[in-house]
Amino acid sequence: MEVSKAVILAAGKGEKFYPFSYFRPKPMFPVCNKPILEHILDKLVSTGIKEICIVVGYRKGRIKNYFGSGKRHNCNITYVEQKEPLGTADALLKAENFTRDEPFVLVYGDLVFGEKVIPSILKAFTGKELGVAWIKEVDEPWKYTTVAVDKGILKRTAWKARIGHFPSKKALTGVYVFSPDIYCYADRASEIFLEVENGVAPPQEYDLADSLNVAAREGECVKCIEVDDYWIDVDVPWQVFDANDAVFKEMENRLSETYIHEKAEVSEKAVIKGKVYISEGVIIEDNVRIEGPVWLGKNTRILNGAHIYGPTVIGEECIIGPYCEVSGCIGNRVRIGHCAEVFGVVLDYSWIVHFSHICGILGERSEIGAGTITGTLRFDDEPAKVLVKGIFRNAGYRGNCIFFGDYSRTGVGALLMPGRIVGPCSIVGPGVMLMHNLPPFKIILKKEEYEIRDWNPSVYDKV
Repeated sequence: MEVSKAVILAAGKGEKFYPFSYFRPKPMFPVCNKPILEHILDKLVSTGIKEICIVVGYRKGRIKNYFGSGKRHNCNITYVEQKEPLGTADALLKAENFTRDEPFVLVYGDLVFGEKVIPSILKAFTGKELGVAWIKEVDEPWKYTTVAVDKGILKRTAWKARIGHFPSKKALTGVYVFSPDIYCYADRASEIFLEVENGVAPPQEYDLADSLNVAAREGECVKCIEVDDYWIDVDVPWQVFDANDAVFKEMENRLSETYIHEKAEVSEKAVIKGKVYISEGVIIEDNVRIEGPVWLGKNTRILNGAHIYGPTVIGEECIIGPYCEVSGCIGNRVRIGHCAEVFGVVLDYSWIVHFSHICGILGERSEIGAGTITGTLRFDDEPAKVLVKGIFRNAGYRGNCIFFGDYSRTGVGALLMPGRIVGPCSIVGPGVMLMHNLPPFKIILKKEEYEIRDWNPSVYDKV
């Protein structure tokens, strides 16, 4: 059955994504230098869906400012607002007038997923069922909303159920096709998600998974299909690394060989290995070494002796080097000074000054002072635990880095320990060893005591 419309839910605050959700809605965080929301739009448009409704709320202006009418992305975008974050069922209801009597694709706005997904769920939808849900088997089902399925039909959902207490390791991914009848059930979601583990406080919101339980009880058919493709639900900051890895693989598959734009300048003394995409206006100086896959944006300059390891994306109008090492996702108009080592994600307009060693995620327009070091290994060799919303969460070895908020700075010689979060608009002062998270809008300075003694040439007199 033909489906021509889609709804994307992008109204939430994303509190567990702090510090990068302070100045932006989580769907606007870049993965391989494109907002998560833009990746979703691209997947929808590539299947022929060009009428798209985005449900906005928190920091809605950043979404509307970036996407506008959708013309630049070959689609038409309608915005509706969820003024209070009351849950996914409530957010969906805001789009009812947009879809009217037509079926539509529904996607949660913080997902990164593969190219096969949308075509597969559209193929499975006949119009005779209430909807089709993409489900995915997960290793830790107690972290997700899981679904019990019988002969491919949804029977019940549960929130964070323990193994053995709920007969499924299949999770709802947040990608669906629905008939317009879903609105009747979205309107009947409880104010709490009723299906939870004993002794676990239920989510106090109108959750779409609760609506699906109502529909299943009343005999509605929601097909559940599995698609062999990747899915990352970007919930906490370190999951950005997994999302980048997945998108890197997609990008590499599309890059068959090294491409050098005719208006790029590449020194004969540079060494390029593997597949590299070099855009218009790029300048690569002497003794640069690039090991693909690497993508270099327009008018970026790679200075003498810089070494770039793939997979790496570097945005437009960046200055990289000299004699630095870089790997990861570097945004637009970023400057990395000489002899700096940078591994991870650096957002737009950030500056990293000479002789720094940075591993982690640096927010937009951040500034790293000379000689700043981030620790990446604990003395006990254990993975970092990151304090998120008052709870220490096991981030695995992906968390052995720093999470540095937008518009923040370090002074000369600062040292940041693994797993620490620096809030937006804060400063880690010169010589500070940061052992704990730093809240937003704070400066931490080091106090020292000094002793002044007399000193004169007589101290060198020989007895």
